[in-house]
Amino acid sequence: MKDYLPYLAGALLGVLAALLISGLLTLQGTAQLMLFALLPAFGGAIIERAFPRRSGKS
Repeated sequence: MKDYLPYLAGALLGVLAALLISGLLTLQGTAQLMLFALLPAFGGAIIERAFPRRSGKS
């Protein structure tokens, strides 16, 4: 489960960014839907790549 923490943190940041952008630009409809679909996925992927996973090898 610990391997998913960086992705989950990035996804949470993506959702927060989507909420902020959507509120500031008052987006509605398809634009808002795409924002909430893409930003959490991109945020999770970026944060996951930034923090390398530990291998189980000692």
